Amino acid sequence: MNDTHPFRSRIGAARHTSRRSNQLLRLIRAAQPITRTEIAERLSIDKSTVTENVKPLIADGVLTEETQTAVGPGRRSRVVSFAENGSYFIGVNLGVRRTQIGTSGLRGGLTEYDDLPTPRSPTAALKKVRQRIEAIVEHMSGRRLMMIGVSVPGMTDIDRRRLIFAPNLGWQEVDIASELALASGTPVIVENDATAAAMYEARLKIRESDDGLLSNFILIRSGTGIGVGLVIDSEVFRGGGSARGVAGEFGHMTIVAGGKQCVCGNRGCWEMYASAASAASLYMGDRPPKSGETVPRFVEIVARANAGELRSRRTLEKIGDHLGIGIANVIMGVGIPRVVISGRLVYAWHLIEAPMRAAIERSIIGATHGWSVEAGEPAGSAIGGAVEAAIEEYLNRI
Repeated sequence: MNDTHPFRSRIGAARHTSRRSNQLLRLIRAAQPITRTEIAERLSIDKSTVTENVKPLIADGVLTEETQTAVGPGRRSRVVSFAENGSYFIGVNLGVRRTQIGTSGLRGGLTEYDDLPTPRSPTAALKKVRQRIEAIVEHMSGRRLMMIGVSVPGMTDIDRRRLIFAPNLGWQEVDIASELALASGTPVIVENDATAAAMYEARLKIRESDDGLLSNFILIRSGTGIGVGLVIDSEVFRGGGSARGVAGEFGHMTIVAGGKQCVCGNRGCWEMYASAASAASLYMGDRPPKSGETVPRFVEIVARANAGELRSRRTLEKIGDHLGIGIANVIMGVGIPRVVISGRLVYAWHLIEAPMRAAIERSIIGATHGWSVEAGEPAGSAIGGAVEAAIEEYLNRI
């Protein structure tokens, strides 16, 4: 069958152009201020293509181009940035224990930050969040709210409006977008927290990179549970068809047959052995606390390990070992060799890294070359990811 039908070709070309435009905007936001020449070099495209994409956005006031003194005597260059046009975005990270709310512009920088306990009831939690959003909008009445991004520790629906299931929250089928909808009609995007964190980490890594975009990597976010975000060809992957929004739930893959009971209903899930929250049960030896005994939090276990307590160090080494087992499984299943770890587990990176790498090296992946695991953000990717989800959707739409 001839696959060169002109209509099909035009669709393919349009998709390629749209994707390239998204990459260009993503690069500008990550590396701003940046020259057109640098954009062309990092995306391996002609400078004329950059100009073709940038000029209309400068005319519309989305981007701005200014003269900046460059390195070297008397040399000056024109650099592109997002314009300070009074627009802003709200991010909400609905965590299992804490909820963070913050705002940001397209030039970055978190403002209007708030941190509050997450009520167990979704109705109570979303009411509190909505009240805080309304207070922010009133306070920033002279500026325009463009998008609200909400990151959640669970699966979302295909339209990114509803939370389907968040085992660690105990929430199921919650229409978050409707609950947080404002009279202004500002769009609300609901994103899995690991996927949102992957967007955030991608922007940081792009800024640090000397060339190209961060095209393929796996983001593993470990806190109360474990979530996995996938970036493939510089785009986040959410699954396809009816499974869209479900991709990345590796925290609930079984790594110990008949193991510990998980809140999802399964036994032996990865997050029961390699999340920050699993440290307490590993430290206690899976026994209930004695009368008057306090179960230590993850940061306390790390502090004790740093002080030389052997029991704490062994606990964190076990977490590193189980983390490595799961990472090897994910790399083999997805076929992407670069991994970034974010979340509270990063606070113990110096203690978990060696056993994690040893576990990966015992696997088939460990016998190959080219895999890498690096530490990302321990905390900022939570609210940062929520804001990033809002901004990413805005960039896709423009």
